[in-house]
Amino acid sequence: MSRLVLCLLALLPLAAGGQSPELAIPNAGFEQAADGKPIDWGWWSRDGSGSATVAPGEGRNGGQAVYIVFEGEQDWAFSSGKRFAVKPGDELTVSAWARGDGAEGVELAVVALGGGKTLSWSIGGDNVTVGRDWTELRGGARIPEGCDEVYVRFVEGGSTHVYVDDVSLTPGLPPRPEKPQVTGWAKQRVVEKLDRGMVAIPIGNNAVHVSWRLLAEDPQGMAYDLYRIAENERAARVNPQPLSATTDYIDEGLREGAEYLYEVRKAGTPLRGEPLGSARVVPSAEAKPYVSIKLDGDHDFQKVGIADLDGDGRLDFVLKQPNTNIDPYIEYWKASPDTYKLEAYDADGKFLWRHDLGWAIEQGIWYSPMVVYDLDGDGKAEVVAKTGEGDPRDEQGLVQSGPEYVTILEGATGKEIARTDWPSRDRFPAYNYASRNQLCVAYLDGKTPCLIVERGTYNTMKAVAYQFRNRQLTELWRWEEKEEFAGYRGQGAHITIAADVDEDGRDEVILGSSALDDNGAGLWSTGQGHPDHMYVGDIDPLRVGLEIYYGIEPPRQSNGMCLVEAKTGTVLWGLPEATKHVHGQGMCSDIDPAHPGWECSGGERDDKTKRWLYSAQGELLSNEDLGLAPRTVYWDADPQRELIRGRTIAKYRGPDLGAIEGSYIMTVDVLG
Repeated sequence: MSRLVLCLLALLPLAAGGQSPELAIPNAGFEQAADGKPIDWGWWSRDGSGSATVAPGEGRNGGQAVYIVFEGEQDWAFSSGKRFAVKPGDELTVSAWARGDGAEGVELAVVALGGGKTLSWSIGGDNVTVGRDWTELRGGARIPEGCDEVYVRFVEGGSTHVYVDDVSLTPGLPPRPEKPQVTGWAKQRVVEKLDRGMVAIPIGNNAVHVSWRLLAEDPQGMAYDLYRIAENERAARVNPQPLSATTDYIDEGLREGAEYLYEVRKAGTPLRGEPLGSARVVPSAEAKPYVSIKLDGDHDFQKVGIADLDGDGRLDFVLKQPNTNIDPYIEYWKASPDTYKLEAYDADGKFLWRHDLGWAIEQGIWYSPMVVYDLDGDGKAEVVAKTGEGDPRDEQGLVQSGPEYVTILEGATGKEIARTDWPSRDRFPAYNYASRNQLCVAYLDGKTPCLIVERGTYNTMKAVAYQFRNRQLTELWRWEEKEEFAGYRGQGAHITIAADVDEDGRDEVILGSSALDDNGAGLWSTGQGHPDHMYVGDIDPLRVGLEIYYGIEPPRQSNGMCLVEAKTGTVLWGLPEATKHVHGQGMCSDIDPAHPGWECSGGERDDKTKRWLYSAQGELLSNEDLGLAPRTVYWDADPQRELIRGRTIAKYRGPDLGAIEGSYIMTVDVLG
């Protein structure tokens, strides 16, 4: 084990114009001790072992320091006994210096209290991996709502031999780095060019349901005519009046076993030239009311990316298989039994290619983010994935070393065309935290689809933005939570979402309970901690702009479920009672026509009596149990979504509308 020496800049009461005496930490230089232990400081470890004792002559300036020795595998904390009175909105800076004989990490944190109870174990601070040279630790904290006291502590996990000295806490925040706006390669916004996705599906009783896609460029009020062409018969229009309310039609009275061709055209146009869309169908009593694709192999799959891989205007499929998911948290983790494979199928179900991610990528959604998107504007989507090299597993099966890449695959062939380094494992305090990875696409300049590569959720967080052009990835900006100095640490979610929250025509990046501006600078942070679920959209149509609905995992005195203004992060309404762990994917969907906007659902992990359904305006509608992850889908052509309950589609507080086969993966408008 390498020896680490950690020294913190001393804080002494200053005269007017200097540091506030109210923030002076008692015994900051550890010169006062009793029985070899520093006065006004306390030691704790989860397994009860370890110690923090005074070490004469080991201080940064030759005085005393504290020597922390811990040989366990769990976590420890060394905390100041002084609680400082604060109020919401106050800003503080905590700083430190550290050095050691080898690489070892230590975290410095400001802990928030409210009414004597812990609100957050870290509202700011820093963590570094240090070597032989002195390295500065510096972080900031902005006091959140409900916080009335703070204190400072050091934390780490696993075997540690550390010297600490001279603690500093000062008012105000350090300056942030300036970042320019992004100017990407695109001259106009890159958009997906799709066909009508027309499909005809037998629905029994010699009837067929025909549907097609409404395109963004279709004029307002556009109407359609649908024609049926039977074998050896002329085309016949099947709709008595032009179709303008919906883009679908049920055609009845067909002959079982006969083949029909359907064509859709703009209403009132003659029967010549190419139709807007076409589809063939053979009505049959045995036919299933869905389109199926046979997989190339005897396996299931976990996730699917859907985009046009070959430029024909039809949506193709990229699967990640098999359907195995391992969580990095030590209580849930197990060794991966096999490797993930990515495999592609075209719109007709033809197998295109397979790419083995190998043993460097463990089997779990956190290890293996993937997006499918046309990043270079050539009309053909690329596949983006996290990759590695070789077999870097340790004796337990953990991947804690080895190169990591963000890799671009050609969508039509699966061939690698570009790669660059993934954000590093540096500064992450443990394997669990370093193993959280995500991908996102954002239009940072309003025109160019940019790739956002993200690492970290629960403490350290990193993000890098790239553009992809001429088969090359070019970095646009780089961000870490420590550069914001206040409230961004540990604010990550299970998803990264891009949206233009400030209506400037450029996408912002919503990491969770915090958001980055389009230039990679912090825009705002609620400071409420990791949300287990997060939804972004025009949730409340009675307000101008977008909103974000959160279900917050850490304990909260209030606002464990809340709606915030997406532009500023300001809480609009929140659950007024205390929560321990709002859990699962929640729901945010318009399921009740009696209330404008999207309803918001959430619940406690360990208490089934704690379930809440709120209106978009913050009215508690019900405490009924919809589950912790109810799914919804637009199914019956009205403005509300329907619930997916297991394999049944049903109206909220209404009848069942049908059943689905197989396992639910995602809801998306692929056909019709």
